[in-house]
Amino acid sequence: MAAQNYHALHGSSYAGSLAPSQNPAGIVHVPYKWDVTVFGLQLKQSTNAFTIQPLSYFSLLSPPDSVIATGNNGVRKHFFAANQDLHLFNARISLNPRTAIAFGAKLRSYVFAEGEQAHWQDTIFSLADFLRINMQQQPLAANVKGTAWGELTGTIGHTILNDGDRLLNAGITLKLTRAIAGLDARLSGVTFNQVSAATPADKEYFNLTDAQFSYGYSANFDGIDSNRSTMNNIKSFLKNTTTSISADIGIEYIFLADEDKDLFGGYAYETKLGISLMDIGTNKYLYSSRSRVASGFRPAVTDTLVESSLSGANNVDAFNDSLASIASNISSQQGNFSINQPTRLLINVDQHIKDNFFVNAEISLPVGSLFSNGESSIRDLNYAALTPRWELRSVGVYMPVLYNNKKQLWVGAALRLGPLLMGTHNLASVFAKDKIQSGGAYLAFTIRPGRKADRQQYLPGRKVGSNEQKGARCPVW
Repeated sequence: MAAQNYHALHGSSYAGSLAPSQNPAGIVHVPYKWDVTVFGLQLKQSTNAFTIQPLSYFSLLSPPDSVIATGNNGVRKHFFAANQDLHLFNARISLNPRTAIAFGAKLRSYVFAEGEQAHWQDTIFSLADFLRINMQQQPLAANVKGTAWGELTGTIGHTILNDGDRLLNAGITLKLTRAIAGLDARLSGVTFNQVSAATPADKEYFNLTDAQFSYGYSANFDGIDSNRSTMNNIKSFLKNTTTSISADIGIEYIFLADEDKDLFGGYAYETKLGISLMDIGTNKYLYSSRSRVASGFRPAVTDTLVESSLSGANNVDAFNDSLASIASNISSQQGNFSINQPTRLLINVDQHIKDNFFVNAEISLPVGSLFSNGESSIRDLNYAALTPRWELRSVGVYMPVLYNNKKQLWVGAALRLGPLLMGTHNLASVFAKDKIQSGGAYLAFTIRPGRKADRQQYLPGRKVGSNEQKGARCPVW
């Protein structure tokens, strides 16, 4: 994911070249003529399906020799979600106090897996064990989606209203995207019945009666050949990808301030309201020749037959052969498939409290279904965030409180020291011994000029700061 997950900088004037990933209009009202994010790395993951358990005390600060992952017991809709992004040389330049541009490159990926209501216990050792405790949960279903892509981005932001009291900035980002890898797998309508043992010497077993299953992944994986060099495989992998266009749009409405111009010059504000529509676009892939769609079961397909058929499948071709031996109908998937980017509406309010203290509030609403046309969609994990922050030019302290769309509450923290920003989404994942599976971190290195830009001379009606009213000379920024 992009800067929408660098929560510390949401609404901040120091977001700079990272701002377009939250709101393209955020590049205008920035007290620096330029800045460059040399790199930015972010990752986030969350699950209720399993817990990573240490064999000794475990946290990110003191990793153990070994860990195990154990399934979480109970009846629930299990899920796993993860996203990552890498910013490579993102830059922002103020052409003048009313117009700014930004550009850069990113690599992004999302993975999401979710099942319908199902029962899990740590005493499960076979398919029969799983089916036995899920007799009342039929039909079973699950789906997995994954998409990875690269972006070359160009952003322009402009002030369309400036009366000395208020600013209205608008921005748009156009992105040339390259769909690198995609996966879409679905299992639904799984039904079965239990056959009791006829004699004490027999064992009970389960008949699989119906299911619909499909999986497809991008064809560029077919070009990987273990007999070729790594570089040749990379070239072949990237060659067989598709290109498309996506976009972000946004506005910022800013109420300028009088009293704090002593601290912030012409960039002082009381309240900043941002609204943006992000990631309007679709990643398109060509189906691999090994992608399949299957339905139903052949007669007398039991749990032991399914286990024995699939357990020995150590590659995709062997899996397809095994699937064909138990499915009533099976065929190849042809043509293209698409996965929508995580289109969402962001509403952000940044409130200046006093001096260098601010509070930012944000809501993220998924709206991908409005653009899906029946195609698969990836949803962003974010839902709501509240971020108090205290920041100067050379230092900033941030404490985001996050509530995601899986009803998880995280308390994060971040620190900015000069050009370096580092933060965690969930402090518990850093210090607790069993929370590493839900959280994540971010790191960015942004270079800014030594002096702030002076915007005061461009205001149509020059306001007088509090120190100037008292006869004191205003500081020079």
